[in-house]
Amino acid sequence: MRELASCRIQQLKEPMWLRRFDRSLAGIPSDRCRRFLYQCLCLVLLSACVLFPATARASHSGSLSSRINAILHSTAAGRGFWGIEVVRLPDGRLLYARNARHLFQPASNLKLFTAAAALSKLGPGFIFRTTVESSAPPDAEGRVPSLILVGRGDPNLGSRVLPYCLKARVRSPADADFAQLADQVVAKGIREVTGDIVADDSYYVDQPYGPDWAIDDIVWGYGAPITALAFNDNSLKLHVRPGSAVGAPAQITLGPVSNYYMIKNRVKTASSRTRAKVLVERAPGSTELDVWGRVPLDSTGIDEDVAIQSPPRLIGEMFRRLLEQRGVKVDGQVVVRQKMPYAVAAGTGPVPEPQTRYILAEHDSLPLSDDIKVMLKVSQNLHAEMLLRTMARQLTGQGSLEAGIKILDDFAQKINIPPAEVSFADGSGLSRYNLVTPDALIKLLGFMAGSRYFKDFYDALPVAGVDGTLADRFENTVVSGRIHAKTGSMEHVNALSGYMDLPAGDRLAFVIVANDYAVSSAVAAKTIDRIALTIYREFADGRKVR
Repeated sequence: MRELASCRIQQLKEPMWLRRFDRSLAGIPSDRCRRFLYQCLCLVLLSACVLFPATARASHSGSLSSRINAILHSTAAGRGFWGIEVVRLPDGRLLYARNARHLFQPASNLKLFTAAAALSKLGPGFIFRTTVESSAPPDAEGRVPSLILVGRGDPNLGSRVLPYCLKARVRSPADADFAQLADQVVAKGIREVTGDIVADDSYYVDQPYGPDWAIDDIVWGYGAPITALAFNDNSLKLHVRPGSAVGAPAQITLGPVSNYYMIKNRVKTASSRTRAKVLVERAPGSTELDVWGRVPLDSTGIDEDVAIQSPPRLIGEMFRRLLEQRGVKVDGQVVVRQKMPYAVAAGTGPVPEPQTRYILAEHDSLPLSDDIKVMLKVSQNLHAEMLLRTMARQLTGQGSLEAGIKILDDFAQKINIPPAEVSFADGSGLSRYNLVTPDALIKLLGFMAGSRYFKDFYDALPVAGVDGTLADRFENTVVSGRIHAKTGSMEHVNALSGYMDLPAGDRLAFVIVANDYAVSSAVAAKTIDRIALTIYREFADGRKVR
């Protein structure tokens, strides 16, 4: 150790501060004490070099680090906590790092893990199947004892047009898939249901919300309840339009189901120079919306997605109405079947059903790869949460949050991400309990780049200046069309992680994530975009990559 310390001191060439320190030791009477203190200083210097090697060198490597620092110092967003990592693919050579081993809240960047695990575990061709079943076939007069509408995690039953297209219009009517199921039931000769219509949501455990979702999240479409039997992203569109004159009540409508909520309209029409502001409140479990605010007289109005309180019940009532419109008499009620968490803990399930089920109608989804594209490009929280639970049900037989998180944990370890670098709480990133290091995200991106499912993963990411949540970012810049990356945004959290394709043909994986800043999300996103552009320009000619 003494030889090593001596060697290190020679390399330092005794700068002025070290010579002054050496002179200050002269006042200590014992030569032995002076040598001891001198060696202690050397050990401190050596420890710093050992503990912070690669990250320190990469974080302060020349002009790129200086330019990124200048960007962060130019805005109040720089007061936040920033993590950045850039590597070359396919070998993963580190090009730049900043706080890459620190834990950050990832927001919707967490969906990258859910999508990657689903492609790897279920495969891009996985199909979601929805059925209408009965405990007995129809009798000679077309009667069945009940009809059971069984949801198995299809997230695209509703108004969305697939395959994904940025400019696609919504499908009308939104209940077309359920109407087709009703048509199949009628085609089987059924004329009467002597019992109930059962909306069977027991494919998942009844855990409608993730841990640490805020109470105001569950009002909106992005915080819609998680169900195995879903409709229209489990949300309705609230349309707010100005009234006929200033001071008049605004016009408020809901679609595609107009009468689901009772609406208290407290929105007034304001003068043309007023800024629009609409707020919505709903107590948990309530079917009453309190809508208040203002909307300018000359505006085109405001549209907001509001969550459906109980999607399976709405679907059951809707399916009953569709059957009755087709001449099927329903004698019973709409009943929702769920699997409660306490039943899982006790090792029991819902009320036992006869083992024999007769399938009277069925609907198969498009392949999983189509839904992955919706989930990542639109950043659809419900789809990510449903997919997490579908994986759990398919792989473990238990469609619960806990089983889904275990799958994510196992997947992360399989791709060599240490347990200390990830902490999963849900499948969408909406929970603030989620924690991920930039290096863990880089490892995920690197793994998928070498996976046989890479094309499905890559094609599902938003494209800079082209589509998804990046459609209006990086427009008319050198990276337009050259960045495929997942966005992430919550209060005081913003992130962008994905791939850069350089003109010379090289590909980089990059992660930029910011936490704990006190500026608007728009300012944080612009700061991230400036950093991404700076990284691209640094390596665009390929010389610093090789």
